[in-house]
Amino acid sequence: MKPDVRLVDDFLQLGYELPHRIHTCKVYPVRPSNGSTVIVYGHERGLSIAWRGGKPLNDVPRQKEETKTNGTSNDAVMIIDSDDDGPPAKPTQPFLDNPIFEEEEAEYDSLEPYHPIVQHLDLPLGTEVLHVSFPHLPSELHRLSLESLPKIFSQRLVLALACSDFSIRILTLPLIPPSPHSKTRPELRDNVSLTGTGNGHFGEQMMIIPSVTGHQSLPSGVSMTFTAHVVSSPDIKMEDEGEDDLDVASRTSHPSPARSRSRSIHAEEDSSRDLLIASHSADLSGLLLIHKIPLTVDGAGIDTKSADYGMPWRTQYLPSPAVSIQFNSSLYPAKRHSEVLIAEAKGVVRVYDCLSQSEPDRGSWLISLHTNFQDGLPKRRPILDAQWVLGGKAILVLLADGEWGIWDIENAGPKAKKAIGASQNTARDYLTSFAIRGLLGSSLTTSNPIKSSSRKNESRSKLAPMTPGTRRIRQEALFTGPVVHPSGPSRGGLCVLPTNSASSNRADDESLLLWHGHSIITIPSLLTHWQNKVQGSGNLFGSGAKGQQREITNIQLGGELRTGVTLFPESYRPGGKREAATAADVLVMGEYRFIIVTPPLTEPEPSTPPNSSPLVDQQLLARGELDVNGMERILTGMTNGEQRNSGNHRVGVAVAKRKVGFLTSR
Repeated sequence: MKPDVRLVDDFLQLGYELPHRIHTCKVYPVRPSNGSTVIVYGHERGLSIAWRGGKPLNDVPRQKEETKTNGTSNDAVMIIDSDDDGPPAKPTQPFLDNPIFEEEEAEYDSLEPYHPIVQHLDLPLGTEVLHVSFPHLPSELHRLSLESLPKIFSQRLVLALACSDFSIRILTLPLIPPSPHSKTRPELRDNVSLTGTGNGHFGEQMMIIPSVTGHQSLPSGVSMTFTAHVVSSPDIKMEDEGEDDLDVASRTSHPSPARSRSRSIHAEEDSSRDLLIASHSADLSGLLLIHKIPLTVDGAGIDTKSADYGMPWRTQYLPSPAVSIQFNSSLYPAKRHSEVLIAEAKGVVRVYDCLSQSEPDRGSWLISLHTNFQDGLPKRRPILDAQWVLGGKAILVLLADGEWGIWDIENAGPKAKKAIGASQNTARDYLTSFAIRGLLGSSLTTSNPIKSSSRKNESRSKLAPMTPGTRRIRQEALFTGPVVHPSGPSRGGLCVLPTNSASSNRADDESLLLWHGHSIITIPSLLTHWQNKVQGSGNLFGSGAKGQQREITNIQLGGELRTGVTLFPESYRPGGKREAATAADVLVMGEYRFIIVTPPLTEPEPSTPPNSSPLVDQQLLARGELDVNGMERILTGMTNGEQRNSGNHRVGVAVAKRKVGFLTSR
């Protein structure tokens, strides 16, 4: 896949045109062994996966050597007249892909200063993939300390798909990209029916939850997490993690069990895990279904022998259709890992716990949060999207008018400095109002026509006398007219990723991306931005720069509608000179293309040995042991010396851009 490259505002825009209409596009948080970033996008034909960057694949397949021994030949004796049945044919062995990678990543190319797509895989499903989800896996810095993470998440892609045939599918396949030889096998080229997803030809495994026992309309979203295998043992309690519980006053209107409630999980004797798949649709007033998919005992795959995975494990009817659902970003064994965040368009956010001890057969509703009323209307402000932040201890919402805010339901965010005699906020204050808020740029415009000042003057008095001033206003109105903005439903969304910076003081710090209409902003550090908001601090040249929001503009989609924006996980950029907190790439999705906004790669500086000096280089050159880097250092020193010597005597001397010790004169 070769992109169309544009340089806009010191950033590269890599446009990838696709042959089909795409519905969703996300970036997987875990990287394979070759260091690539995995892009997953669903379209009208199924699912596609692209591996970006990392070590490229070696196109040379491994040759199998056939050894011959004395007394053997390839000729076989055929018995024609025989009534006995021959031995049963040996089953065909499954194809075992063993991709080979280059030892190092591709060298820096000044003509293509970006990470290329090293492999691409199409998985036809026979239906459209509308939504894709995967667990909230931790960042690379904290993944090693999480012992409860099943092996399947470090070895395979684990995806939950919501399809247009009303089904929910769970798909797993190897995390490493397939070899070029596996995609051009003769059996796949000769028999098109074998290329269907689920046959295991690329190591994939798929389970289908049909619409017979699921949704009866198009699924509007899907979310995934994992938990311990549920057995009958109510004595084991979830790990508390040392977090403070909510104040009792925050639970008066919505009673719920204590936060330190027991769970029916036997974590010591049974180490197996279950996947929890939550999906929602507009059936009736709104339907929420949660399915439980067991993993194998070793946690390396899905247990396909389970017979009850197609039946819903939890069923809840909602007061109104939801716009998004999200499992808590805290993973098992955190006590809140089973909480589901449900955002409804009418302006309410609810939290549902599917592993409640008080109601083990149904789960329980914990809390409901409402937005403010619209100006002059008895309706609450609509919600476009909602996400967990601060490790599942706060809720970030995006409203239809472009305003965003955070409900700090557990009072976990940074606090403002209290003045002497100031009253202290209670727990109920954090539930009724936003702790911090902001406004996106495109929300400043409205969908209604904005009338010019001349029209306002005319509406005030139609019998105003004709003066030079009113004549000038009428002439401007004749040529300008009303300013009309495109009408239609508001579009927007949120993306929250854990930071990968070792300098962060807290492990629950996160990076944010917010988009509304044509406005896109990124916040590299939520905690730093929050602290700057409440304390009025921040340094553009220090650590406070991580909290400054950055706006991304001039995205050219070729006239297509912007349907989604997501954030790439932070990672080390070879040759990059910026700190990791501001180096995250952004993916903007259109209808038939997606664009990656990334800063151009810079040429990595050659590493200089600690004991290198001009004298040492001259000694190595005399012995014939000087390498290429040493020769480049000597030539660079000679060029700089000649420039200094000739700078005071010559005028109009041009120096070549390349590192060659030549000067040109007139």
